[in-house]
Amino acid sequence: MALLAAVCGCAGIGWNERPQAVETPAATATSPKVTKDPADARELYLESLRQQALQPSLNLVQEYYRQKGSYPGGSRTVVVSGFDYGTKDVRLEKTEVIVADGKTWTAGATWCIDGSKDWSWNRYRGWTLRSSLQCPSLPSQAWLNDGLGVGGLTEKQADTFVGELAGIEGLITAGRMSNVKRDGKSYVRLEIQVKPQQLGGGGMPVGAGLYLDAFKYTELDAITHPYGLLAGGRSAMDIVRYIDPETRLPVYSETLETGEGTWAMHRVEYEFGSPVGKSVRPTKPSIAQLAWQPEES
Repeated sequence: MALLAAVCGCAGIGWNERPQAVETPAATATSPKVTKDPADARELYLESLRQQALQPSLNLVQEYYRQKGSYPGGSRTVVVSGFDYGTKDVRLEKTEVIVADGKTWTAGATWCIDGSKDWSWNRYRGWTLRSSLQCPSLPSQAWLNDGLGVGGLTEKQADTFVGELAGIEGLITAGRMSNVKRDGKSYVRLEIQVKPQQLGGGGMPVGAGLYLDAFKYTELDAITHPYGLLAGGRSAMDIVRYIDPETRLPVYSETLETGEGTWAMHRVEYEFGSPVGKSVRPTKPSIAQLAWQPEES
């Protein structure tokens, strides 16, 4: 693909080959070489999903909006998370932010510390230890990755996960692809549409839920690995994803979920290869900020 080669000078790397990471120490293993380069945004998206699946750990900063009128900068859920798929070291700091009448405040927060201490905070009672047995809860495990992707897979498992998605005709379609620069570094910007498909057995069309279905073919347990979706199973999604052309890993994404009366925007910043960040419980939770600005809506 000429665009990718122009951005990173990696014309000799096939789309299914794992390039050497420059800024991501965890991405150092190589995959079997093939001659095919990504032909379009769809193939590069799938390759970035594969590279993400091979990462043993990650740290994320996330914003999640449930109302169109709040986006961007309005009431939202802010999440700082980290997870190591090998050691199960976990960080999950989830804050509910309210913006009204020109004011912004923290309405509540839940923090999982050391995989056991489940703390909650509100503006009236401060911090309360809800449990000292295990955390995060099963629904909250989806925040440990970006709500669609996964990590901690072997080469074979990653190929299976991505291959199942790639094999569903019409599910993932390509939009525009371009190179952009931010703070002096080049990235590839992808636009992807996930369109619900009616499967052979009939019934309602399925969209985001087919990612979970693809994960099941790895034969891993979605609860213990873990893997979770943020989107509804029948939802459509419009994804903007910025890729590091050297590692083919995502650095930033925006996922718009629509369908069945649903509207949600999920913004994610990614960091791979670093140890899971440590939580230091403050007197009052602060509101984490993403370094990347939202795209114009």
